[in-house]
Amino acid sequence: MTIRSTLRINLEEYDLAEKLYRALLPEAETTKSRGAKIALKVEGGALVMEIEAVAIAPLRALLNSYIRWVCISLDIITLNGD
Repeated sequence: MTIRSTLRINLEEYDLAEKLYRALLPEAETTKSRGAKIALKVEGGALVMEIEAVAIAPLRALLNSYIRWVCISLDIITLNGD
């Protein structure tokens, strides 16, 4: 059985969504989680994260990690004005 979760973060600005995407992409490309994978994309002014996992635990772990990285990345992006 595969468990899927989609997290859509509406930022209302394409540029901000793109910057967040670029900040998280290296992690998404190199994540080698047991039983879970993530795909990132920008849709308009939103960052969309699609996660697939074989069980709740790896899904939760990946979601928790990415939610923290999103918060930290947004803080840095807005702090720098980049």
